[in-house]
Order: sequence, then structure tokens, then C-alpha cells
Amino acid sequence: MIVALDGDMVFADPSLVSDGNSLYVAAQVVQNLVQLQPGTISTVIPVLAAALPTVSTDGLTYTFKLRTGVKFHDGTDFNADAVVYNYTRWQGYGKGDLQDNAYYYGAVFGGFGTSSNIASVKASDASTVVFTLKTPQSNFLLASTLAVFGIQSPTALKAASADTTPLKDNKYAEGLLPQGQDMVGTGPFMFKEWVVGDHITLVKNPSYWDTANAAHLDQITFKGMGDSTAKLQALQSGGVDLAFSISPLDVKTAQSSGLAIIDRGASCNQLNLDLNQSVGGQPTIYANKSVRTAVAEAVNKSSYVDAFYSGLGKVPTGFMPPATLGFKAEALPAFDATKAKADLTAAGLTADQLKIDLNYPSNVVRPYMPDPKGIATAIAQDLQAAGFTVTLKTEDWHGGYVSDATGGKFSMYLFGWTCDWAGADNFLYTAWFGYQDGKPNLQFGWKNDAANALMLKALQEPTVDAANADWGQVQDALATDMPAVPIVNSTPPGSMTSKVHGFVGASNGIEYFNTVWLTQ
Repeated sequence: MIVALDGDMVFADPSLVSDGNSLYVAAQVVQNLVQLQPGTISTVIPVLAAALPTVSTDGLTYTFKLRTGVKFHDGTDFNADAVVYNYTRWQGYGKGDLQDNAYYYGAVFGGFGTSSNIASVKASDASTVVFTLKTPQSNFLLASTLAVFGIQSPTALKAASADTTPLKDNKYAEGLLPQGQDMVGTGPFMFKEWVVGDHITLVKNPSYWDTANAAHLDQITFKGMGDSTAKLQALQSGGVDLAFSISPLDVKTAQSSGLAIIDRGASCNQLNLDLNQSVGGQPTIYANKSVRTAVAEAVNKSSYVDAFYSGLGKVPTGFMPPATLGFKAEALPAFDATKAKADLTAAGLTADQLKIDLNYPSNVVRPYMPDPKGIATAIAQDLQAAGFTVTLKTEDWHGGYVSDATGGKFSMYLFGWTCDWAGADNFLYTAWFGYQDGKPNLQFGWKNDAANALMLKALQEPTVDAANADWGQVQDALATDMPAVPIVNSTPPGSMTSKVHGFVGASNGIEYFNTVWLTQ
């Protein structure tokens, strides 16, 4: 089977990546204690764990019973010591290359070494692992489904000196070792080779422990193909069997060519029009709530959904996708051009103050943003109708846009998020509104100490239900203050030929190929 991804991998060690392409490949090879049920974004199931963990009433201790008889791809045993080795390895990553690339460990557990929220990981016997946390962590189980927490063979990691830095000299991370010695997990597929810039090949694990769910395919070849037109043509010619993504604007053409569109279910992303209340330490016009409200009323979101998403998007009803755990629907401002003009007049701005910049990224397509320039142009037209004078500005996504947006250099800009895990904390705190070093996030300049305190409280609740009550109050505060304008929740389309059977799509981009088979 040949699969088109949106780009190449970054590293062959899943613990050191944060990009979707690398994680998509790794999910076929490494397995976690727990993962998501295929096709879902928040249903946690045991995988290498024999059952979901038992949790102490104070939320500090998680005890996992492990499956027995499981082997890594190198033939060595999976057991409690292997789990301890992997978590200890990640927590011990040193400053520099390792910590810089192991983003998710730091993000989920609050840092490395003594900064980590994990107090200890211990094997009480060969099939029992006990995690002890310093403070309760309401996202512990759901975040543990990320492929970065896949358990790899300690024997292989040690033999390859997998913690070598700089990473350019790390043969394990660079995928340069002989077959069977890189990305050594327990999954239904095994890593074979990576030719940078060309392809990645996985082969069937003939000794997979879960015989009922063993792979049907003998081999998968992943090719990085960033151009949507090229992917569509490859599908039409039969050069590719499945494309992870295609442009929503190509859906009808694909269907008319006899190609199937991947059903990815509920959305797990959101595009926002972000409004920064302070740039360079100076307040912007968006520090005025009337201006933020006027912007929210001026944008005709349903027209953008119709024009750019081919029916595969919905107007948001809150500050994260409705399928996210902890979601609360809010009464967000509706499109009303007349009211937008009135609120903008009430703000009392001068003609010069109404001259604004709207930034959008170039040379990129994101699942929530299939046509950045087109969407920005449409938004600009609506804002101008409300009384703004808009100048469109763009930067290369990889050439400064992301760092300028997150570094607080833009006053109004397009930005979004696809869930890492489908919890409120991943959108509201990790991605967007959580304070940084005790200060408002530079992306928004939104100062709301009470809301930030609620977010910190939610993260340390002993149960998910208690956390979600806090997250509900945070969403109320966001709806009141409108530091950003939700634009769309999309369900990004992928496509596949009629030869492909058994594929289960998911909107979080975590999809498994062990159930897939091909016909001629």
C-alpha cells in the first residue's frame, strides 16, 4: 500500500517529534499503555496495559496491570521494567537537542527532571507499573494516548545509544540503523527504512502479539506530498492508494473520479481570528471590548464554511470543537453587519485607528485552514463593510509566521489548532490562553487572572468531571471577553481508491492501518 502524507518525518524516535507526519507513521509501529479507540478522539482503551488503570482517590497514583507475553520487534520482552525505562529516559532528557525536541513530554508533565510532575514510575512486579504524581493531573490518561509515549525496546535504545546528541549524529533518531534496529516497538508494523525526502517503509510484524488484530498488509510505503493537486493526480492514476489529506475544493473532483472521501467524524480542530490586545507592551485597539465585539459580529462565518470547506466545516458554538471533553456551548456573537457598525462607532475610534492589518500565512495548508489567503481576503471584505480599513499581510508559515504569531508580534491574524488530545486543556490552556511565566500569553495579551487561576485549578483536579466544571467557567469568561473569534471547526478530507478496505478515519489524525486490506 502507498500512502501520501503531507510531508516527511522529522525523526525515527517518536519521543522526539511533535509533527503530524512523524506521529502518523509511529502510531503504526509503537504502542502505548493506553491509546484511543480507532475512529474516536477521546475514548481511551488499554493496549499494552491489560486494563485501564486503578486510580487513587487523591488522583496521585495510577496503577497499570500489563499484558504478558508481548514481544518487541527485536524479540525482547515487553514488561514493567521496559515501561519504567522509557518514562525514566524521557524525564531525564538533558537541555539542548533532547528537551528542545521532546515537546510533548515537557508540555504534558510540566517539564523534565525535577520539574516533571511525575514523582516516580516503579515496577512493583513484572506486570505491574505504578505512576506516582506530585499533584493530581486531570489530563494524565487522555494525554497518555499520544504516540510520543509509545514504549520502545530498552535493548534497542541502549544498543543504539539513542540519547546521543547532537541529534544529527544520532543514528537511531535519524533512522540510519540496519532494518529492525530503529523505532523498535510492539505494534502490528515494523520500521524498515527511511529515505529522507522520498519515502518511509514499514513491513508487517509476523509475530504480532494481538493475533486477532494483526496486519493484513505486507508493506506500507509513506510518501511526503505537500501539493494537493499532485496528491489528487496520484490517486487518480493509481500511484497512491490513500492520501491523508486533500483540499476541500478537490472533494467533488475526487468523487467524480471514483475516489472515496475519508469520513473523519467529529471535528477536532478550530480556526480562530485572533485579536491581540497588547503588542510590544503597547495596547492595541483590540484592548477595547467594543472593538472585539464588532469584529465578532462583522465576520460572516457561514459564508467562509460554504466557500472554502465544501460542507466539511461548521460554524463554532464555543472556543473548542464540540466533541472535545469539557466543551460548553456559548452564546457567541452572531453575524450582524448593522450591529457591528454600531459597536464600532461606540468604540469611538479615529479613522487612523480603524486602519488595521490582518496577517495570514503563506506556503502552507492546515487542516483547519485549506486556503489561508482566500479566507483572509473574505474576512477582510467583511471587516471593511463594518468600517475598518484592512491591509492584508502575509509571511511564510515556516519562515517566521508561527514564531511571530506566538511571540505576540501580530495584532490580528489567522491561527488554529488540531487537537493533540481532545480535552479542554489542550485547546484552552496548552494551545491558546494559558499564562506564560505568570503573564498573559503573548498571542492575545488577554489578562484575566481569575480565568488563568481556574485553568491551573482544572489541570490539578483529581477527576476529569471536576476539571470540566472548571473548564466550563473558563469558557464563560472567554465568551464574555472574546479575546479571539472562533471561525470554523472543520473535518479535513482525505481520499482513497476503491482498492482500499477497512480504513477507519479520525479527525485527530491518529489512524491505524492494521485493519486495512487492498483488492486488485
